[in-house]
Amino acid sequence: MSFSLEWGGGWSAALAALVLAGAVFWHGRRTPARGGLLALRVLAAAALALAALQPTVAISEPQSFKPRLLVLIDDGHPMAAPSRNGGLLRSVSRLRAALDWLQSRRRSLEARCEPQFYALCDRGRRLAGWSELAGLSVSAASLRPASALRDVMDDQGPALGAEPSRPERAWLFSDGNAESDPELERALAELRMPVDVVGVGPAQRERGVSFVDLKTPDFAFLHGRVSVEAAVEASDLGGRVLGLDLLKRSRTDRERWETVEHREFRLRSDLETTVATFTATAESLGSESYRVEARVAPAQARRDFRMEVIRQKYRIMYLAGRPSPEYANLREFLKADPNHELVSFVILRNPENPTLVADNELSLIPFPASEIFVQTIGQFDLFILENFSYERFRGQIPLVYLESLRNFVAEGGALLVIGGENAFSLGGYRGTPLEEVLPVKLSNRVPDFIGGLFRAKPVALNHPLVQLYDTPEQSRAAWEALPELDGYGQFVAARPGATVLAAHPQARMESGEPAPLFAIRDYGRGKVMLVSSDSTWRWRLGGALDWRTAGFYGRFWTRAVQYLTGSLELSKVKFAPLPDRLPSREPAVVALRVFDEGFAPAAAVATEITVVWTGPDGKSRQVLPRETGPGTYAVELTGLLPGAHRLKASARYQGKAWGEDEVRFDWAKAPPEAPMDRKWLRSVAEATGGTFTELSACDAAALLEKLSPLRRQSEITRRRRPWASPLWLAAALALLLCEWAARRWRGYP
Repeated sequence: MSFSLEWGGGWSAALAALVLAGAVFWHGRRTPARGGLLALRVLAAAALALAALQPTVAISEPQSFKPRLLVLIDDGHPMAAPSRNGGLLRSVSRLRAALDWLQSRRRSLEARCEPQFYALCDRGRRLAGWSELAGLSVSAASLRPASALRDVMDDQGPALGAEPSRPERAWLFSDGNAESDPELERALAELRMPVDVVGVGPAQRERGVSFVDLKTPDFAFLHGRVSVEAAVEASDLGGRVLGLDLLKRSRTDRERWETVEHREFRLRSDLETTVATFTATAESLGSESYRVEARVAPAQARRDFRMEVIRQKYRIMYLAGRPSPEYANLREFLKADPNHELVSFVILRNPENPTLVADNELSLIPFPASEIFVQTIGQFDLFILENFSYERFRGQIPLVYLESLRNFVAEGGALLVIGGENAFSLGGYRGTPLEEVLPVKLSNRVPDFIGGLFRAKPVALNHPLVQLYDTPEQSRAAWEALPELDGYGQFVAARPGATVLAAHPQARMESGEPAPLFAIRDYGRGKVMLVSSDSTWRWRLGGALDWRTAGFYGRFWTRAVQYLTGSLELSKVKFAPLPDRLPSREPAVVALRVFDEGFAPAAAVATEITVVWTGPDGKSRQVLPRETGPGTYAVELTGLLPGAHRLKASARYQGKAWGEDEVRFDWAKAPPEAPMDRKWLRSVAEATGGTFTELSACDAAALLEKLSPLRRQSEITRRRRPWASPLWLAAALALLLCEWAARRWRGYP
């Protein structure tokens, strides 16, 4: 034990004491008082001066200083898996194995260092000593190392960069199954201390292959090439060949899968993640089914996914038999849409029209029948045939050309046939391949096109080509307010499977059924639409007079093009593909996308989404999706039961039913037994200048020896401040009173 004197008054107190001493000296030279009286005055002044100087007696005792150590424990959800370190029972989790290891060495740690404990997962938080450490449990989140380490540094505050209170080293207990983090290297550099990493968990996974990630496009453009990226993890299969195949479901045989691309990789280690990129071509409109298979004897895995194929632009061939208001208005409307690529031909001179000069001297080009019906027909999505007479061009258009048009529809093309006085039977189509694809059977009556004004009567009220507005009432009111059409075709009967959308209010077919004005039919993989009147242009011109029908013409033909080409049926609501191993933590998150008409992200303000979740117990409940970006939503599930789950999402966009999608997945409460990621753990240790050891072989004494030795030095343990005591003031007052009494007793003034 040692003593030292400290002065707390500062410079102002020292100056005051000096002035007081000078005043006492001056007074002693001039006063006649001597002896005890003068001594009392000097002692009273000295007491006041010491009170101003604030003397403090510091008592020091020798102390032993321990280096500080940060103990970082990964409590992410992979740490709930069995440890299997050093023969430990499988029932012991990795987190519990690390905690037991620390608890068993508590005395050694406390004798050698000053430990501070932190739990790391998506964030880092300090633990209140050994008691909270013992009760630590696995978190639902996974380890995000950079953000967790920065939380530790923020909690340490200025002490992390100060000496000697700065921690010297850190210990990290983890299995290395952390999320990929590009900021990790920078966070480790900011930590500025060696990190000794202790690996927890088995060194390798049980033998097998599994998909850890699959990246597919939400949709693809027809005839376009898209990339599919698959990440496959193989364990305990080092030295073998991994085969990856991208397969596509056959369009003709739904049970058969056709190989699109095959890749092979040599596995160099017992735990390896292989990333392969495949290229697929979107060949047909709508939903295409694909499968990725991974094979390496004796293990295999597969993943199925689907991709929505849309048209980048609608390629339309428009062939009109003669100039007409219908051709002029419909051609202008189609051409005004930037999503349409329109090629149109109109017959201005029929073969029977006489000419006085040779054809090569005319400005009109000859009818390119071969180019239209054979050479380029496959390049188009929709073929429009309006009031065109095949009879007049029988010499230029052989029957095989109409067979080509029929095959175009059977293979997925769309055909729109618009009537008129040169169409149907008068056009020479009776008994031809074109009649075979029409929704009606042609009549042999002459003429089969009857003029006269009438108003179309909708029949299939629930069909999307009839219900063009938000409600059935609005759609029915619009049809009733439409201007009258002029002329219609006569037919024998509608074909089985055909749908009559709207009919003549009085006229009948030979079968006795109402005469169809608009009818549709599926043929092969394509669609055919019949419009028996070439006077819908009257809707465009006359409809402008009534607000109920002002946009009817545009709505009808836009919807018709979308329906015929299949775009109207495409799903605009889509769940993201799920991995093989859905993380065994809650909440489980599933991504959902919603697109608008052009397959751009749908605006949230105009979108209503309903998600129904059905668990293994058969109970269904609604889940509220959370918007995470434009057109992107996250569906978070909690309270999951082990077993098969089903999610079904349906959406309404701008008040209309927009689409739905469904996804199924299995969820198991037991966490996946991912092995220790030695590579990641070793990289953390090397980046900071620390060491890497496994828990089963970890020597606590060897790690503690890396800390600086204990330092012994004197430390002030307590201080005594006599000037702050009331006795000090009482003594000063007593001296002054004694001096006053002695002065009065001797008769001094």
